[in-house]
Amino acid sequence: MEKQLIKELFILTSKLKRMLDKKYLENGIHTGQARVLMYLHRNKGEVVYQKDIEAFFQIRGGTVTGMIDTLQNYEYIQRIDSEIDKRKKRIVLTPKGEAAALNAIKTTQDMENSIYELLTGRELVVFQGVVEKMNGFIDEEEAN
Repeated sequence: MEKQLIKELFILTSKLKRMLDKKYLENGIHTGQARVLMYLHRNKGEVVYQKDIEAFFQIRGGTVTGMIDTLQNYEYIQRIDSEIDKRKKRIVLTPKGEAAALNAIKTTQDMENSIYELLTGRELVVFQGVVEKMNGFIDEEEAN
């Protein structure tokens, strides 16, 4: 059997992203933007900076900057000067962003529910274990 696990993972993630993009685009946003809005909604009682988003999603600063710029242009978020460090800007949802975040959460929950219905309990446990193991391996490789 030819080893093509990485190819299959890339195909699966591409398909998942396309499907979610299609659903999120009904609300005028893309998957990455939806993820940021959901993060901000779930952390709205906290002070959130761009670095927090980068660390949580493990993505590069330039990528986050582009998403934040777009979300600000669409009036989903605001950048507010930090009282502690004037070089930093807090990132907060606007009321429009809060509504978009709630729509994104519902879309994500609907997709997750569909996947949970597709897989058995045992398959979910195995899948989650495999994902954790692979993430650990990649984290170790990146650290070296």
